[in-house]
Amino acid sequence: MAPRPMNPNFSNPEHASQTTVSVHALSCGHFTLPEYQFVHPISREARKSVPSLGFLIQHRNHGTGKTTRIVFDLGLRRDVTRYAAPIQKHIKTRQPMTTDPDVIKSLARGGLQPSDIDFVLYSHIHWDHIGEPHDFPTSTFVVGHGSLALLDGTSLSLRGGHSFFEHDLLPSDRTIELCDPLSVTTALYEIDKTPGSVNLNGSWQAYGSLPQTLDVFWDGSLLIVNAPGHLPGHINLLARTSDGSQVYMAGDACHDRRLLTGEKSIGEWDDVHGHTCCIHADRKQAEKTIDRIRQLEMEGVEIIFAHDVEWENEPANKSRFFVQNWSLFRRQSQPKAFDTEQQALKEQFDSTLGAAAFDEPWSRMLKHAPDMFASSLRLANVPKKKGHLPPKIQSLVSLAVSAAATHLYVPSIHRHTKAALANGATKAEIVEVLSLTSTLGIHAGTVGVPILFEVLEEQGKPMPKGMEGMSKQQWALKEDFEKKRGYWNALWEEFLRLSPEFFDAYTEFSSVPWVSEGGKGVLEPKVKELIYCAFDTSATHMYKPGLKLHMRNVLNYGGTPEEIMEVMELATLLSISTMDAGLEVLEKELAAQ
Repeated sequence: MAPRPMNPNFSNPEHASQTTVSVHALSCGHFTLPEYQFVHPISREARKSVPSLGFLIQHRNHGTGKTTRIVFDLGLRRDVTRYAAPIQKHIKTRQPMTTDPDVIKSLARGGLQPSDIDFVLYSHIHWDHIGEPHDFPTSTFVVGHGSLALLDGTSLSLRGGHSFFEHDLLPSDRTIELCDPLSVTTALYEIDKTPGSVNLNGSWQAYGSLPQTLDVFWDGSLLIVNAPGHLPGHINLLARTSDGSQVYMAGDACHDRRLLTGEKSIGEWDDVHGHTCCIHADRKQAEKTIDRIRQLEMEGVEIIFAHDVEWENEPANKSRFFVQNWSLFRRQSQPKAFDTEQQALKEQFDSTLGAAAFDEPWSRMLKHAPDMFASSLRLANVPKKKGHLPPKIQSLVSLAVSAAATHLYVPSIHRHTKAALANGATKAEIVEVLSLTSTLGIHAGTVGVPILFEVLEEQGKPMPKGMEGMSKQQWALKEDFEKKRGYWNALWEEFLRLSPEFFDAYTEFSSVPWVSEGGKGVLEPKVKELIYCAFDTSATHMYKPGLKLHMRNVLNYGGTPEEIMEVMELATLLSISTMDAGLEVLEKELAAQ
């Protein structure tokens, strides 16, 4: 069958100045997905941090001068405790998660507030798209056909913890449900087809390979697209912008670009009751929708999914989000190429650390401090180039430094977790690194207890040394520690003497990475000891007794001085966090002025 012709208003360049909209991406939080629930085949342990994207669409009626503003999806709710209990339980499987910035903050960066928004369109009503409707007290809410039945609890039964819906989510007096795209309906009121007027009750029309679309402004600038499969009422948007391009906002029609390329198929899994589950309510319909989106992309349409981490991470797309100041945004609204020097540095970065490692903090440093960018790149490349430790272990070492209680720099935790997964680390290995790093807190005792012993001796109240006079219980605790941890150090003896109860609890706490997963953990002992070295040697801790102890343990497990040196080199890169955090603050303050 030959493809149907495109809507002439939408595709004819002659109408571009009259029939276009602006599209800006809105950051509405980030969360983590278990990939096996979305694509197949994939490791059961594979996880991916993804955004929850919203979009601001602005349409100007050249006849009346009126600007209509639409927000497509509100993303994550900034206060997750306001979700219903079943969703809060589901959210525990989607950690780590951040809800900052939410849609309100993202709009504010563009100089907008909720009262400026005429319509909120939902691609669908899953928890990670609904945000806080009460934040928009004057907006009209628009949902696809079948959404209200889900909210009322009268629709079909859906499996999966994500499929819980709040019956009181939307204000009944300001909510419009689109008519059924599969049936011929009569308008509930007389339709105004004047170009620029809003069409939310007209009949669905075919557009190219898309069988059901609504021309929102009667001028071809924005189409609502029926996109069945994921959830009843699932809709997408197709926009034409002033540069002549077309942007398709695909919601949850697809969660991974490998489904478009054919590298992966839609994932399925069995729940605790043995039922086969799929993230899409109707898999066959979802596959047909993906086929149509694939065709659009082949025709040159830009495709953006609601959780499109690859699109979000593309440096050229950073300027498609609002910055802090509206006037500054208008000056920077089009992607700007790096100058010749910066482009050369970017190419050098790609050839050394890899293009996938170029994230927002690196981009910001390249923009504002190219000399520091160049020197930081050279510094970061030394351990990577020498490679005494494989890339996965390097990423895990860097994660330990960033996640340590003395640093806790979340952007770097994201950066190194992403790198670890890309380098082949499993969920269990990353959890074990975090468990190992969590032991840093005991240094409050290993530093403080010897000082307490010194003070007692100065006051004429000396305590016995070594294991002298220890009880049978304390000797048993020492033996238990040696069995689980594989070594003993005299620094523990004073701790054991003063507080055997806490020492016993700490032995269990610190031994989890050594006794889980069949009694030995998932990382080899040498690597565990390198992780200890990483956070002990970092500039935010510098714990000499522990560092010396764990260096010795690394060597005893067959490690080399070169491997230990490489850990210290990686820990030195923590200093780059100063530029990452400081330049972000500088950008915001400059914009505020």
